[in-house]
Amino acid sequence: MRQHRAAAAGIAVAVSAALSACTGTPPPASSVRAFDTPQALAEANQVAAERKGSVTVDLDLATNGKGSCGLRTTDYAASCRISIAGAEEVAYVMVPEGIFVRIPRGQAPQPDRPWLRVDPEDPANALGRAMADVAVHVRDTADLRKALPGGSRIVEKVEESLSGRQTVRYTAHVVVNGQASVLKLWVDDADLPVRTEVGTPVEGGEPVRVVADYRDWGKPVEIAVPTPDQLGELPKLPG
Repeated sequence: MRQHRAAAAGIAVAVSAALSACTGTPPPASSVRAFDTPQALAEANQVAAERKGSVTVDLDLATNGKGSCGLRTTDYAASCRISIAGAEEVAYVMVPEGIFVRIPRGQAPQPDRPWLRVDPEDPANALGRAMADVAVHVRDTADLRKALPGGSRIVEKVEESLSGRQTVRYTAHVVVNGQASVLKLWVDDADLPVRTEVGTPVEGGEPVRVVADYRDWGKPVEIAVPTPDQLGELPKLPG
Protein backbone atom coordinates (compact mmCIF):
# COMPACT_ATOMS: atom_id res chain seq x y z
CA MET A 1 0.00 0.00 0.00
CA ARG A 2 2.80 2.43 0.87
CA GLN A 3 4.41 1.77 -2.50
CA HIS A 4 1.13 2.58 -4.26
CA ARG A 5 0.78 5.83 -2.27
CA ALA A 6 4.35 6.85 -3.10
CA ALA A 7 3.79 6.10 -6.77
CA ALA A 8 0.56 8.10 -6.76
CA ALA A 9 2.31 11.06 -5.12
CA GLY A 10 5.08 10.91 -7.69
CA ILE A 11 2.55 10.86 -10.53
CA ALA A 12 0.73 13.84 -9.00
CA VAL A 13 3.97 15.86 -8.85
CA ALA A 14 4.81 14.95 -12.42
CA VAL A 15 1.31 15.87 -13.65
CA SER A 16 1.45 19.18 -11.76
CA ALA A 17 4.83 20.00 -13.32
CA ALA A 18 3.57 19.08 -16.75
CA LEU A 19 0.47 21.26 -16.37
CA SER A 20 2.57 24.21 -15.24
CA ALA A 21 4.81 23.78 -18.27
CA CYS A 22 1.79 23.62 -20.57
CA THR A 23 0.20 26.76 -19.15
CA GLY A 24 3.53 28.59 -19.51
CA THR A 25 3.11 30.49 -16.23
CA PRO A 26 5.71 33.29 -16.43
CA PRO A 27 8.01 34.16 -13.54
CA PRO A 28 7.11 37.26 -11.51
CA ALA A 29 7.76 40.44 -13.47
CA SER A 30 10.62 42.66 -12.39
CA SER A 31 9.69 45.97 -10.77
CA VAL A 32 12.69 47.65 -12.43
CA ARG A 33 12.23 48.50 -16.08
CA ALA A 34 15.21 48.24 -18.37
CA PHE A 35 16.19 50.42 -21.35
CA ASP A 36 17.72 49.30 -24.61
CA THR A 37 19.50 52.51 -25.62
CA PRO A 38 21.66 55.03 -23.74
CA GLN A 39 19.44 57.86 -24.99
CA ALA A 40 16.26 56.33 -23.55
CA LEU A 41 18.00 55.63 -20.25
CA ALA A 42 19.40 59.18 -19.98
CA GLU A 43 16.07 60.78 -20.88
CA ALA A 44 14.17 58.71 -18.29
CA ASN A 45 16.75 59.64 -15.67
CA GLN A 46 16.50 63.32 -16.55
CA VAL A 47 12.73 63.30 -16.04
CA ALA A 48 13.01 61.42 -12.73
CA ALA A 49 15.89 63.57 -11.45
CA GLU A 50 14.17 66.86 -12.28
CA ARG A 51 11.06 65.61 -10.49
CA LYS A 52 13.12 64.98 -7.35
CA GLY A 53 14.85 68.36 -7.58
CA SER A 54 18.08 67.50 -5.74
CA VAL A 55 20.57 64.78 -4.83
CA THR A 56 23.80 64.28 -2.93
CA VAL A 57 26.62 62.48 -4.74
CA ASP A 58 29.55 60.92 -2.87
CA LEU A 59 32.66 60.48 -5.02
CA ASP A 60 35.55 58.06 -4.72
CA LEU A 61 38.29 59.34 -7.00
CA ALA A 62 40.60 56.40 -6.19
CA THR A 63 44.15 57.63 -5.60
CA ASN A 64 43.05 61.16 -6.50
CA GLY A 65 40.94 61.58 -3.38
CA LYS A 66 37.29 61.80 -2.37
CA GLY A 67 34.50 64.29 -2.62
CA SER A 68 30.83 65.03 -2.03
CA CYS A 69 28.42 67.26 -3.96
CA GLY A 70 24.95 68.56 -3.30
CA LEU A 71 23.22 69.22 -6.61
CA ARG A 72 19.99 70.82 -7.79
CA THR A 73 18.80 68.63 -10.64
CA THR A 74 16.65 71.35 -12.16
CA ASP A 75 19.63 73.44 -13.31
CA TYR A 76 22.60 71.30 -12.10
CA ALA A 77 23.85 73.97 -9.77
CA ALA A 78 26.17 72.35 -7.24
CA SER A 79 28.16 72.78 -4.07
CA CYS A 80 31.10 70.36 -3.82
CA ARG A 81 33.93 69.60 -1.45
CA ILE A 82 36.89 67.64 -2.77
CA SER A 83 40.03 66.37 -1.06
CA ILE A 84 42.74 65.46 -3.55
CA ALA A 85 45.39 62.92 -2.51
CA GLY A 86 45.36 63.89 1.14
CA ALA A 87 45.65 67.63 0.46
CA GLU A 88 43.46 70.21 2.15
CA GLU A 89 39.83 70.31 1.10
CA VAL A 90 38.84 72.47 -1.86
CA ALA A 91 35.28 73.75 -2.18
CA TYR A 92 33.45 74.48 -5.43
CA VAL A 93 30.19 76.27 -6.12
CA MET A 94 28.73 75.99 -9.62
CA VAL A 95 25.69 78.04 -10.61
CA PRO A 96 24.42 79.34 -13.97
CA GLU A 97 26.17 82.66 -13.22
CA GLY A 98 29.62 81.11 -12.88
CA ILE A 99 32.03 78.67 -11.21
CA PHE A 100 33.73 79.52 -7.94
CA VAL A 101 36.48 77.74 -6.03
CA ARG A 102 37.60 78.29 -2.44
CA ILE A 103 41.36 77.94 -2.03
CA PRO A 104 42.55 76.10 1.13
CA ARG A 105 43.50 78.24 4.08
CA GLY A 106 47.03 79.57 3.75
CA GLN A 107 47.16 79.11 -0.03
CA ALA A 108 44.81 81.84 -1.18
CA PRO A 109 46.54 84.85 -2.80
CA GLN A 110 44.34 87.05 -0.60
CA PRO A 111 43.60 85.21 2.68
CA ASP A 112 40.64 87.44 3.50
CA ARG A 113 39.18 86.71 0.05
CA PRO A 114 39.46 82.91 -0.28
CA TRP A 115 37.01 82.48 -3.17
CA LEU A 116 38.06 82.76 -6.81
CA ARG A 117 35.95 82.87 -9.95
CA VAL A 118 37.18 80.45 -12.64
CA ASP A 119 36.19 79.78 -16.23
CA PRO A 120 36.76 76.50 -18.14
CA GLU A 121 37.08 78.52 -21.35
CA ASP A 122 39.31 81.34 -20.08
CA PRO A 123 41.95 81.76 -22.83
CA ALA A 124 44.18 83.89 -20.60
CA ASN A 125 44.63 81.57 -17.62
CA ALA A 126 45.61 77.91 -17.77
CA LEU A 127 45.29 77.49 -14.00
CA GLY A 128 41.75 78.83 -14.00
CA ARG A 129 40.78 76.58 -16.89
CA ALA A 130 42.18 73.51 -15.14
CA MET A 131 40.43 74.25 -11.84
CA ALA A 132 37.12 74.92 -13.57
CA ASP A 133 37.48 71.77 -15.66
CA VAL A 134 37.74 69.66 -12.49
CA ALA A 135 34.56 71.25 -11.17
CA VAL A 136 32.63 70.65 -14.39
CA HIS A 137 33.64 66.98 -14.54
CA VAL A 138 32.58 66.45 -10.93
CA ARG A 139 29.23 68.15 -11.47
CA ASP A 140 28.52 66.14 -14.61
CA THR A 141 28.58 62.87 -12.66
CA ALA A 142 24.93 63.54 -11.80
CA ASP A 143 23.82 64.15 -15.39
CA LEU A 144 23.48 60.91 -17.35
CA ARG A 145 23.14 62.88 -20.57
CA LYS A 146 26.79 63.86 -20.09
CA ALA A 147 27.83 60.40 -18.87
CA LEU A 148 26.20 58.76 -21.92
CA PRO A 149 27.08 61.03 -24.87
CA GLY A 150 26.22 60.30 -28.47
CA GLY A 151 27.87 57.13 -29.74
CA SER A 152 27.64 55.32 -26.39
CA ARG A 153 26.63 51.65 -26.51
CA ILE A 154 24.97 49.51 -23.84
CA VAL A 155 26.72 46.13 -24.01
CA GLU A 156 25.15 44.45 -20.96
CA LYS A 157 22.20 44.85 -18.58
CA VAL A 158 21.63 42.62 -15.57
CA GLU A 159 19.23 42.76 -12.63
CA GLU A 160 21.23 43.13 -9.44
CA SER A 161 20.67 44.01 -5.79
CA LEU A 162 22.76 46.92 -4.50
CA SER A 163 22.66 48.23 -0.93
CA GLY A 164 19.38 46.41 -0.37
CA ARG A 165 17.73 47.90 -3.46
CA GLN A 166 16.77 46.13 -6.65
CA THR A 167 18.46 47.69 -9.67
CA VAL A 168 19.40 47.08 -13.26
CA ARG A 169 23.15 47.25 -13.78
CA TYR A 170 24.09 48.58 -17.21
CA THR A 171 27.55 48.33 -18.75
CA ALA A 172 28.19 50.82 -21.53
CA HIS A 173 31.11 51.71 -23.76
CA VAL A 174 31.45 55.48 -23.94
CA VAL A 175 33.84 58.02 -25.46
CA VAL A 176 34.24 61.40 -23.71
CA ASN A 177 36.66 63.99 -25.06
CA GLY A 178 38.17 61.34 -27.32
CA GLN A 179 38.85 58.99 -24.38
CA ALA A 180 37.26 55.51 -24.46
CA SER A 181 35.89 54.36 -21.10
CA VAL A 182 33.66 51.70 -19.60
CA LEU A 183 30.69 52.95 -17.58
CA LYS A 184 28.79 50.76 -15.13
CA LEU A 185 25.51 52.20 -13.96
CA TRP A 186 23.03 50.89 -11.37
CA VAL A 187 19.48 52.27 -11.82
CA ASP A 188 16.55 51.66 -9.44
CA ASP A 189 12.81 51.25 -10.03
CA ALA A 190 12.34 55.04 -10.07
CA ASP A 191 14.77 55.43 -13.02
CA LEU A 192 17.30 57.06 -10.66
CA PRO A 193 20.98 56.12 -10.50
CA VAL A 194 22.16 54.44 -7.31
CA ARG A 195 25.80 54.18 -8.33
CA THR A 196 28.03 54.81 -11.34
CA GLU A 197 31.52 53.48 -11.91
CA VAL A 198 33.78 54.70 -14.71
CA GLY A 199 36.96 52.91 -15.69
CA THR A 200 39.30 54.77 -18.02
CA PRO A 201 42.30 52.87 -19.46
CA VAL A 202 45.76 54.28 -18.77
CA GLU A 203 48.65 53.33 -21.01
CA GLY A 204 51.11 51.20 -19.07
CA GLY A 205 49.04 51.19 -15.88
CA GLU A 206 45.81 50.20 -14.19
CA PRO A 207 42.58 51.87 -15.37
CA VAL A 208 41.56 54.99 -13.46
CA ARG A 209 38.37 54.17 -11.59
CA VAL A 210 35.88 56.77 -10.33
CA VAL A 211 32.82 55.71 -8.32
CA ALA A 212 29.81 57.93 -7.56
CA ASP A 213 27.12 56.93 -5.03
CA TYR A 214 23.79 58.79 -5.12
CA ARG A 215 21.72 59.40 -1.98
CA ASP A 216 19.09 61.64 -0.41
CA TRP A 217 17.13 62.25 -3.60
CA GLY A 218 14.73 65.15 -3.04
CA LYS A 219 16.31 66.38 0.20
CA PRO A 220 17.26 70.09 0.13
CA VAL A 221 20.88 70.98 -0.61
CA GLU A 222 22.62 74.22 0.33
CA ILE A 223 24.32 76.12 -2.49
CA ALA A 224 25.70 79.42 -1.21
CA VAL A 225 27.25 81.67 -3.85
CA PRO A 226 30.21 83.68 -2.48
CA THR A 227 29.57 87.38 -2.08
CA PRO A 228 31.68 89.98 -3.96
CA ASP A 229 33.67 90.83 -0.82
CA GLN A 230 34.76 87.16 -0.58
CA LEU A 231 36.19 87.05 -4.13
CA GLY A 232 39.90 87.43 -4.75
CA GLU A 233 41.93 87.59 -7.94
CA LEU A 234 43.25 84.41 -9.51
CA PRO A 235 46.95 84.67 -10.42
CA LYS A 236 47.31 84.58 -14.21
CA LEU A 237 49.63 81.91 -15.51
CA PRO A 238 50.60 81.48 -19.15
CA GLY A 239 48.87 78.82 -21.20
